[in-house]
Amino acid sequence: MDENATGGKEPVLWEGSAAWSQFIWLYLIAGIMMLRVTLLVRSSLSGWSGWLVGAVTLLGTAAALRRWGRYVVTSRRVVLRNGWTGRDIQSIAYREVREISIKQGPLADLMGIGTVVIQSRQDDAVIQFRGVFDPEDVTQRIQAALAGRSA
Repeated sequence: MDENATGGKEPVLWEGSAAWSQFIWLYLIAGIMMLRVTLLVRSSLSGWSGWLVGAVTLLGTAAALRRWGRYVVTSRRVVLRNGWTGRDIQSIAYREVREISIKQGPLADLMGIGTVVIQSRQDDAVIQFRGVFDPEDVTQRIQAALAGRSA
């Protein structure tokens, strides 16, 4: 892990982003659009280029959304960071963590993804690590870091 990711002050214990499967619905819609492109081209009908542009735009949107949020667990805090600029959007120090939970619907459970929710004691701030792969592992890593901090 990159120990300089937080300016050299805090070792990074875990870092991740939303899993590709978080955007499965965008891939499904893009696939349907590509099927329509294929049918229009095979039928020698016009209008296929607009559908192709739409499908490519959806795939680009999924890639941009996945890269937007970086989730970081350091030796002192949990951080939601902008993946494009590297700036911290929100962070909660370990001493301020009240509760860590997982939100996961049936489809997300089937795909092995979920949202890790970290709640603060002081101002009811909440950081959500959305669409992470294996949310139980991420939760255990945060809890281990919290236990190591209090020991």
